[in-house]
Amino acid sequence: MQILFLNSIGKNKWGGGEKWMLMAAKGLEEKGHTVIVGCAKNSIIGKNAKAKNLITENVSFNSDIDFLGFLRLKRVIKKYNISHIICGQNKDTKISSIAALGNKNIKVIARHGLQVISKKLKYKIFFKNLIDGIITNSKTIKEEYETYNWFPEDFIKVIYNGVEIPEIEKIEPIDIHKLLSLPEKTKTILSAGRLAKQKGYDTLIKTANLAKKQNKNWHFVVIGKGKLEKKLKREVTKLELSEYITFLGFQKNVLSFMKETDIFVLPSLYEGMPNAVLEAMSIGKCCITSNVNGNKELISNGKDGILVEPNRPKELFLEIDKIFSDADLKNKIEKNAHLKISTNFTIDRMVKLTEEYLLSL
Repeated sequence: MQILFLNSIGKNKWGGGEKWMLMAAKGLEEKGHTVIVGCAKNSIIGKNAKAKNLITENVSFNSDIDFLGFLRLKRVIKKYNISHIICGQNKDTKISSIAALGNKNIKVIARHGLQVISKKLKYKIFFKNLIDGIITNSKTIKEEYETYNWFPEDFIKVIYNGVEIPEIEKIEPIDIHKLLSLPEKTKTILSAGRLAKQKGYDTLIKTANLAKKQNKNWHFVVIGKGKLEKKLKREVTKLELSEYITFLGFQKNVLSFMKETDIFVLPSLYEGMPNAVLEAMSIGKCCITSNVNGNKELISNGKDGILVEPNRPKELFLEIDKIFSDADLKNKIEKNAHLKISTNFTIDRMVKLTEEYLLSL
């Protein structure tokens, strides 16, 4: 196969979908397929693709109607004799479907990590009639799309994200207590992801405020950047929570922080299949996440993680307190979490299923 992974995400943006794309691209290349990553020039995804020694081409679109981008795409299709185009953004899917019109040898596949289309005519035209399939990482999304009654059987394929299973003993730990000058007995709670409304960080701040009122020796650590950063920090200042929560910005070595924190929390309002939770579970961390979309597919409540209802700070507070009060429960969850991820959510499994799906088209 000659596969083009196409993603027109903004130059300075990077998320779970882009991470999946490069993992899949590298895995398929290692299986002997020709793989090209199409993206904006000087974009983060392009730089990360080059770091993996993947072939990159300057192909991206500023809008659903981008004639110059369309011509660049056509040239890349011809240059590499592309057989499959996997699209990361809706505009990629729309323009690729038009570029492939009349050529039955090119299969166009949309990849959805979150629900991105609604039951509107404008989506039906492209997604029912002009593409060959959808890859998603959540059964919830597949089930929702199937209610539209647009798609034939097996059109939507669920392939869970894979994660590199690390050798835990080789992860260099970061001493958070020393870094933040915390007392040794302080319990640390890590959260990581884009500082966006979706991730529910306002719930995390409210939970930290409850911890303050209860005089808990807890400290919340948040890794990530985003447009809500200033707003969230203002709220922390307003509630005088600097001793209970710290925003560390973007960090490359998230696993080093995860290794040294007591639990991982992600109070999202909605999710696809969160890479941060996968990574935390892969090193045997007890995760408390909201009971939404991919989270509830990833975690069996009380067995390998804890699920709480979204936007419920009191419930989140009580579950954190429960974990810190029950060492046996915490240890059980940690062992089961590592076992689940190392068995069912490996990169090899993800790449194998992706290859089989593409070949089936």
